[in-house]
Amino acid sequence: MEGSTPSLHEFDPTLIPYQHRVIKDIRKNYDYSLGVHEILLSGSVGSAKSILMAHLAITHCLLHSGAKVLLARKSLPDLKDTLLAKVLDHLHGSLIEGVHYSYTANGRITFHHNKSEMFCRSWADKRYSKLRSLELSAAFVEELTENNNEEFNSFYKELRARVGRLPHIKESFLMCATNPDAPSHPAYDYFIDTKIPTRHVYYSVTTDNPFLPKWYIEQLKETFTEMEARRMIYGEWIEINADVIYYAFDQEASLMTEYEINPMVPIIISYDFNIGVGKPMSVSFSQYHSGTFYFFDEVVVEGTRTQDTIDEAEARGLLDRSHSYIIRGDATGKKRTTNYNRSDYDVICHALDILGVRYELDVPRSNPPVRMRHLLVNGQLKNAKGKTSVKVLKSKCPVTWKGLRLTKLKKGGSYVEDDSDSWQHITTAIGYNICRQLDRNKKATAFSMGRTM
Repeated sequence: MEGSTPSLHEFDPTLIPYQHRVIKDIRKNYDYSLGVHEILLSGSVGSAKSILMAHLAITHCLLHSGAKVLLARKSLPDLKDTLLAKVLDHLHGSLIEGVHYSYTANGRITFHHNKSEMFCRSWADKRYSKLRSLELSAAFVEELTENNNEEFNSFYKELRARVGRLPHIKESFLMCATNPDAPSHPAYDYFIDTKIPTRHVYYSVTTDNPFLPKWYIEQLKETFTEMEARRMIYGEWIEINADVIYYAFDQEASLMTEYEINPMVPIIISYDFNIGVGKPMSVSFSQYHSGTFYFFDEVVVEGTRTQDTIDEAEARGLLDRSHSYIIRGDATGKKRTTNYNRSDYDVICHALDILGVRYELDVPRSNPPVRMRHLLVNGQLKNAKGKTSVKVLKSKCPVTWKGLRLTKLKKGGSYVEDDSDSWQHITTAIGYNICRQLDRNKKATAFSMGRTM
């Protein structure tokens, strides 16, 4: 959250000192005869990194004729929702679309007076070679540490080679923004541990932003675990050593021995779609009220089809026509397969329509980054204030209970869940639900406060 986005003319970097320092260094202090400068904005949540990048991207285009600026992030939908949206908000109120610049739906911005351009790229498909065709004067990368070792070493090498290709523009730099992570992440070694005159690191913490409301940090403490708060609020690069992913799971605090469904609250059905051997279709049933997730049942069946999960839920009395439901889960389930002209969610919605069940489909355009999903789930399991916001009916959710205790990462360095254990998939379904609910809570808060988040 960075408060309402100021327009280009409203932006005053002197109000947040590190922003002024970054801009002054780029515009006056860097020696570009040494080559392209690489910049890491290492900042906590809400420390106003995105608006700084948006401002620098726009002003670079305005100051230099024929500039080519890249906006980049691992996932294109995430990029459009974050940095690109911030750029467009920053332009609004100062420049007029159609008069001063043009914008196309694929994320390309062209400035009319000097033909400078800004455009988007991503690499979630691991096709890093597509970056090779670019000739850039500057590039901006959002959320650097959401990339694992292989992704960082692959995309960054390609992108670094493409910046500085326009010799008529001396101001050539590559800027990355990120929340702190573990010191074992390759970004730490590249930017922080390696001292090179053309590499720069700027640190910021949440409290640097004077526009944040007083309650914001307390809300963050309720979202993150104690260790994650040291990263996400106080800006520390620290290792969180844990043998399992959900290290914050407190079995005693999360245990429910009985649960009565609240008739006034929707039942949430959350999916992780799988068919392969050892990878069961996993469906979680829960309710969310009073700030707590109550997981009271599950359907975990290996080799089953999407339709079978509805049949199983119906047979077990989990689909009550007098109740309302929210359908969540894996965003890739919205894609239609080559074998069938229907997506998994098409199948689910059709089946529920036939049964006469009232429901809302609430699935985002893309899945949250894996690291962020784990971070948010851990924060609900036990936050920095010691509060547990996840309750599990162990007798009806044995796979969920086992998954929260035992799910691990694959060995080898890349940040990938070990899905060789069947219980991992139900924790993924739970994670999709938790991330979506917290996102809805955040947007509701932003609306009530009249702020852009």
